[in-house]
Amino acid sequence: MTNADSCDLCGKPVDLHDRHVRFVKPDPVVDAGDIPASDVWMTDADANASVMMQVNTIGAFVRALLPIRLTAGHTITYGVWVAINPDDLGRVFDTWWSAEYPDLVVDGLLANTIEPWGLLGAPVKLRVIDPDHTPYCVDSVDGRMRSVLTDEWDHNLVLSALN
Repeated sequence: MTNADSCDLCGKPVDLHDRHVRFVKPDPVVDAGDIPASDVWMTDADANASVMMQVNTIGAFVRALLPIRLTAGHTITYGVWVAINPDDLGRVFDTWWSAEYPDLVVDGLLANTIEPWGLLGAPVKLRVIDPDHTPYCVDSVDGRMRSVLTDEWDHNLVLSALN
């Protein structure tokens, strides 16, 4: 690797700085272990490709993007799951593939642990920023979550937590 391929601030490869990290399943679903297929509904046969999921006795979830602004102009974007009220799943499903999708706003709880902060269960507001993407995490009533969404973070701290 040449010096041009390394970050001047941390020495890590530059291509590790602007990444997308996608969680396959919500943490509560992973923690539940083997779940019968008959207890799981998803928008796709594969959890990694699904944008919504409902698991009996666990809850309803939607995909969202959680961008983290890093120093030196970098961004890590997490593809997370957000637990939503099961009563909202029908509305979200009906809106997702409709002309009203750009207006979709939904509240939920972060369903994946984001290191180095944790944040599992933090309340988060989702809003569609780009109609070609899943909704983005845009706000929170939780101070730590709001800080993660709005502050700029040392990229070495965040990148180290991904390893």
